[in-house]
Amino acid sequence: MSSLSALCGGLALVYIFGLEARLAWPLGLAILALCLASTIFFFLVSRISHTLVEMTQFAQDTNLQRLDKRVNVQSGDELEHLANSLNRMVYRLDTSMKRIQQLAFVDSITELPNRERFRLETEEAFKSNSAHDLVGAVICFDIDKFIRVQETLGQIAGEGLLGQVAERLTAAVLASDRMVRLQTSLTRPALLARTGISEFSVLLPDIREPTQAGRFAQLVAAALRQHFELGVHRIVLGACAGIAIFPQDGESGTEILRSADLALSHARTDGPNRCVFFTRNMNQRALEKLVLESDIRAGIEQGQFITFFQPKVDLDSGRIHGCEALVRWNHPTHGLISPYKFIEAAEETGLIMPLGDYIMRDAAKKAAGWLRRGIAVRVAVNVSAMQFSEDTFTAKVLHILAETGLPASLFELEITESIAMSNPERVIRLLEPLRQKGVRIAIDDFGTGYSNLAALTRMPFDIFKIDQSFVTALGKDGNAPTMIETIIAMAGGLNYETVAEGVETHEQAAFLKTRGATLGQGFLFGAPMASDAFEAHARTWAVRMDESFLQLASHEHHSSN
Repeated sequence: MSSLSALCGGLALVYIFGLEARLAWPLGLAILALCLASTIFFFLVSRISHTLVEMTQFAQDTNLQRLDKRVNVQSGDELEHLANSLNRMVYRLDTSMKRIQQLAFVDSITELPNRERFRLETEEAFKSNSAHDLVGAVICFDIDKFIRVQETLGQIAGEGLLGQVAERLTAAVLASDRMVRLQTSLTRPALLARTGISEFSVLLPDIREPTQAGRFAQLVAAALRQHFELGVHRIVLGACAGIAIFPQDGESGTEILRSADLALSHARTDGPNRCVFFTRNMNQRALEKLVLESDIRAGIEQGQFITFFQPKVDLDSGRIHGCEALVRWNHPTHGLISPYKFIEAAEETGLIMPLGDYIMRDAAKKAAGWLRRGIAVRVAVNVSAMQFSEDTFTAKVLHILAETGLPASLFELEITESIAMSNPERVIRLLEPLRQKGVRIAIDDFGTGYSNLAALTRMPFDIFKIDQSFVTALGKDGNAPTMIETIIAMAGGLNYETVAEGVETHEQAAFLKTRGATLGQGFLFGAPMASDAFEAHARTWAVRMDESFLQLASHEHHSSN
């Protein structure tokens, strides 16, 4: 019988007994019957009330931190069904909360703690160490070449490699912890987390001295230099490391993590497999970089960046054949600023994208204007790695040419050798359609990298740009002439043009001409100049050309003798 039915029955029993007692029963029996009915009634009420109080207390005690408790009711009635339903609801809530915790604090690919969990653990360690006057460390690792592998082999392969890296790091951290922090590695073990796309971080809760953190980082990084098997590929990685010591390198766990990130940024700049400790002047440089980033962003919005043009001269005829577009920053406070002082910051912050697009559009617009006024020169524009990473790059270039009205034959793109060799198939896919339209493609700074010549012959290039370091070395380095002659001979074999950068003397120009270089670019033929100045220079160059090339011919004669 259910509790509700029993209660109703009890009420009916009290009523019947009372009625019959008044009508027929002797007084004593009537009183006994009423007492019995009342006892049954109040027993049922007490039983229901006790169960409801227990369930109410359970509901009050249950919260997001206590979802493992259950209410136990075995009455075989509706109250037991209600209690079971309540238990199932709390179980589902407990499961959902655990899933939310998993998503919030665990990396889904490696199943390691994520950046937020790592930050919270660092905060706790920082507070504990501050209270007990202990020293700890945070080490941030960046896996060299991981991004390149993922771009080359695809995201699925990249995630597979990431899983192997996580397993290798887990084992390396455990082994290194026992070697470096033998006394406390069991009671306060190191914590490994994935804190970025190619970044992992380690929390060392306590160390005796900072050198322990440096030794730990070196041991972990060494484990990554053993090759990984990824399908048919054998991949060798490495790691840079940035180290922050707490509490000296920050006033909270969050600041310590930021300090380690800053140290890692410097380690990347220093080169592969570097390990760098945080120093206070990094904060100053970071602040300066932040101010520079803000100024660059404002400069782009306010049109402070202008395009300069440096002439390229045909070494055979002496005529201006084209020019290279170069960016300058007309800063309202500091005046004209060279790109060497802001290009790196623009690349690091991603602002090179809008800046590069602006220069490309402005250069095409200026060249189209010169063409309408009777000066037909080919304008070359440098392409950054970030611009080239966009799949819409080809369409963007074609849109700019259509928008400005510049013929494709008067437009040239300069791609660095490192970009060209990083993903040859992508280079072919993005550049071949442009080349088919008439756009010329140049490899910039050729000879300074490590080109795969077999891949190079398949690529849609037209021009080798001989790096100015080779031209400057003429007369100083005995190997420079051989290097230049080799590049020119290779270009001739591939039917490429050659552009020699950094030509500053008639002797250099004469040597390049006799060896068969196509074009020369440098201060001998003109410094980078604003659009109007370049147009005027191009118009007057023909007048001065005869005198200049008489000198060049004289030096060429002496050079050949």
